[in-house]
Amino acid sequence: MKSFVAATACTIVAASLVLTAFAGAPALEQAGQRGQRGGEQPPGQPAAPSQPVAPAAPPAKPLVPVAASTLAAHPETYYGERVTMTGAVEQSIGKLAFSVDQDKTKATDQQILVLAQRLNTPVVPNTYVTVIGEAVAFDSAELTKRAKDYPVEISPELAAKFKGRPVIFATNVINTSGTDLALRLPPAMTAEEQALQKVMKEIAPASAALRTDADKMDVTLTKEHAATLKQAFAQTEAIWKAKGKADAVQIAADARKLAETIEADAAAAKWDDVKTSAGTLNTKCGACHGVYRERFDDGSFRIKLPAPGTR
Repeated sequence: MKSFVAATACTIVAASLVLTAFAGAPALEQAGQRGQRGGEQPPGQPAAPSQPVAPAAPPAKPLVPVAASTLAAHPETYYGERVTMTGAVEQSIGKLAFSVDQDKTKATDQQILVLAQRLNTPVVPNTYVTVIGEAVAFDSAELTKRAKDYPVEISPELAAKFKGRPVIFATNVINTSGTDLALRLPPAMTAEEQALQKVMKEIAPASAALRTDADKMDVTLTKEHAATLKQAFAQTEAIWKAKGKADAVQIAADARKLAETIEADAAAAKWDDVKTSAGTLNTKCGACHGVYRERFDDGSFRIKLPAPGTR
């Protein structure tokens, strides 16, 4: 019992950390990645003003804490809810499926089936995990409906065993070390990814610094940061040209020209013009970033791949 309490406390703390991160996601989207994960997040607006703004996503349902034994005994109370459940892994069922029981010291017929979107590391039987996701009554039709997000294969025997019983379609699977095994992690970086990331790390701080430079009317720093941007945007042009992305090349070229204008206006002490150009420059960064860069759950970015069937 002591081991269960300790493990449960540990995983609940881990779940709290994950939920805190979820709650702060919009802020992280804007500013959180300007630090050690590359300074890559573009300063300013995430998209050009001329582009339509997508409606805000509805807020997620609040999480409902539940024990595995309670969910097994009274599943109808929790169907359709986003739950957080701590329990022991009873058995691993393929790469993305496993069952959870209340107590790792004994097997019962009160197992809860868990289907994960992804698992970067397999779950370990007889260890405790905290699972976060939607609870529903399991059947093959429901699994087929969610196949895009939950590419799980269940044998006919298991489907029959769990039919009508509660299943959690999990978005998070957190082990006792606080690691979320279901994070969407990026692929390994290619040489061009490394080159682009290096450039992004130069662009973000230099672009952000222009605002302070203009407020201080500091000609030297403004010209220094503008020169950094000119070179970085020229490199960005070359990267996107090699990938055949003409619109991205044009955005980078326009940004480079704005950096040249900022440099000239600073020399002429046209500080209002410098501020205007710096703001426009930020929207250029955001417009390209929104289309061609993809953020993963660990906060890192990669070149956004085209949708299947498109170029």
